[in-house]
Amino acid sequence: MYFFGAIRKKYLLFVVAFVSAMFFFTIFGGRGLIQIYHLKEEKERIKIVNVRLREENQKLAEQIKRMKHSKEEVEKIAREELGLVKKGEVVYQFER
Repeated sequence: MYFFGAIRKKYLLFVVAFVSAMFFFTIFGGRGLIQIYHLKEEKERIKIVNVRLREENQKLAEQIKRMKHSKEEVEKIAREELGLVKKGEVVYQFER
């Protein structure tokens, strides 16, 4: 009778060790739950960046369309972003 009890203990110990190892790898393994959680967070961050980039692309496309049809728009951008002036204009610069 003692022999079967020892076998049961060894078998039970093996099963517990196996289940513990599987649990450990399920949680912490290379494709475990923690890794999946981090990947989902990264996916959400990438989606947010993607939305911002789409909005920026849309604004730039609209700006390009306006620039193709309006000389005033090109002039406005040249003045605001490049600091250009028309011939004969006087520029005043003030120190801050």
